[in-house]
Amino acid sequence: MTKNLTKCSETKKTNNKQRFKHKNLDIRIKIGVSVLVGICVFLLARSDIEFINNFNIRVSDTIYQARSVSVLPITIVRIDEKTIDALGQPQEWSRQVYADLIEKLDGSGNAPSVIAFDILFSGYKDEAGDTALADAAAKYGNIIAGIKANYSEKGSGRNKLSITDLVAHIDSVSLPYDELKNVVDLGLVNCQPDQYDYITTTITGTWFEGKWYDSLAISTLKKFAENTANDEEYSSFHPDYANLVLPDYSNEENNIYRFSFFEAQGGFGWVSLIDILTGEVDPRSFENNIMLVGCYASGFGDDFSVLITGDNGESRMYGVEIHANIMEATFADRYQTDANKTLMAVIYGLISAGLAFAMLSVTIIKGILISLGTLILHLIVSLILYNNGIYIMLVHMIFACIMLVIGIVVFHYISVRAERVKINNAFRMYVAPEIVDDVAESGSYELHLGGRNKDIAVLFVDIRGFTTMSENLAPEEVVEILNEYFGVITDAIFKNKGTLDKFIGDAAMAVFNSPFDLDDYVYRAVATACDIAKASEALGEKLMERFGKKVSYGIGVNCGQAIIGNIGSNFRMDYTAIGDTVNTASRLESNAKAGEILISEEVKKRLEGRIETEDVGEIPLKGKSNKIFVYRVKHLKENDDNVKR
Repeated sequence: MTKNLTKCSETKKTNNKQRFKHKNLDIRIKIGVSVLVGICVFLLARSDIEFINNFNIRVSDTIYQARSVSVLPITIVRIDEKTIDALGQPQEWSRQVYADLIEKLDGSGNAPSVIAFDILFSGYKDEAGDTALADAAAKYGNIIAGIKANYSEKGSGRNKLSITDLVAHIDSVSLPYDELKNVVDLGLVNCQPDQYDYITTTITGTWFEGKWYDSLAISTLKKFAENTANDEEYSSFHPDYANLVLPDYSNEENNIYRFSFFEAQGGFGWVSLIDILTGEVDPRSFENNIMLVGCYASGFGDDFSVLITGDNGESRMYGVEIHANIMEATFADRYQTDANKTLMAVIYGLISAGLAFAMLSVTIIKGILISLGTLILHLIVSLILYNNGIYIMLVHMIFACIMLVIGIVVFHYISVRAERVKINNAFRMYVAPEIVDDVAESGSYELHLGGRNKDIAVLFVDIRGFTTMSENLAPEEVVEILNEYFGVITDAIFKNKGTLDKFIGDAAMAVFNSPFDLDDYVYRAVATACDIAKASEALGEKLMERFGKKVSYGIGVNCGQAIIGNIGSNFRMDYTAIGDTVNTASRLESNAKAGEILISEEVKKRLEGRIETEDVGEIPLKGKSNKIFVYRVKHLKENDDNVKR
């Protein structure tokens, strides 16, 4: 009975060697799926969906913005809470404060190389302070003053103008008052967030009314390189500073770049402005440094969201530190321009299509490894390009690889489920559905030899006169008759929830209460016999009309203890029942005349009052030393309240 289940197990073992493999998938399906995947990834990469782009920038910069080691001697002079507590709000200060700062730093005898102010000195305040600041700046000649480009429109939210658009909308430039402007170098202090409110790009400078203005970072680095080159002793120890040559950005077609952050908030060396003024910090310790002076307290609107997180978990940064990072990026040539969006969409689409085709052609493990390898290669190439000035958004390829892995796993699961259902349905044609379900539910399709004792009912049925009839019929007609007859038997067995154990030539064997427990199984066995008898009468008339031959049947039913399980060898086994109970049922069928249903005394005893029988008497059975009492079933008492069909 389980010959084909054994084959199923062997097939399963073979499939294990090819697990998750889809090499047999039609090439047209592979190509179609691959093209569809490529198109979807292309459209995704070309899309301008806000939350995707926002997420893309977050992920990409998180990977790219690995903190580097700052190399420039930058010190942040903080206008922090400590300074404000001592001097009051900066907007109320006399510019004498900044003049005193310059005197403290430059007049120490060990002056910084540059003092750059991320502060606007536009307009006049108090005459004495204004004069003092201009005089101090003129005296030492190493001062960079901040200027600001003002835009006529900015937009908001998703419609916020990009830095490119803003440059095209410059309305004016806020310059220092004339006395100061004429004795300092100037630098743009603008920090413009992108449309997602992150600082990711910078401008090297801008043209306005026919004049070029460098950014604060560029202007400061130029002054730093110049002053270092003039200091022979210092430059001999730091030739990379003295030999720094920056491009003439005023001649560059593109002056807008992404840049790499080197330090998060608080990462640069710093000192409170008040500590320099009061002498708590020796200003001589800043010799040859770049001193960046700027606000470092909340409430001044000079802090921005960045995509690099500090040790304190802070992901915002004050403008003065942003300028310090831009200086480091400029010095290390860590500027990037965005890769062409359409070109990258095409590349992503082609890679994804090829990846999908490959994953449909190999095992799922190999497919996952291919996807993982593609993702790692993509990240390596992207990092190399990033370090060489090309910025590639990473999420599209990461998303494509992850979705392909998920897709191939789901596809495999559905395929395996469909294949299993197909196998189960196929073997239900050969083996009792209950046994197929029992093996399938185990999930392994592995069969093991062994058996157990169980009380069951056994039915044998055989066609009477079939041998004689088949001698006069064509083989095709014989098979047709057998199929119709076995169809009747099978329907009756399954109707009464029995298990079709096997076909034996023109005979069949069925068991009840095996492999699963079945209520009222003895009655069900006899009911099956009666159903076969009833259906066989109609079939006999049909065969008489078609072939001029009529067949009948003989049925034997017994119940009792038997061994049930997988019987045979590891190479070939049957799930069946063996024992005296089975042998007796077979002998009863052998002794049954055409149209008879013979049952044992045990069956009659268990069904007392539920069936009507007549005595056949004691008869000898082949292989048994003692005769047994046999009964012929006349009919079931179908109106009995105890009948459970």
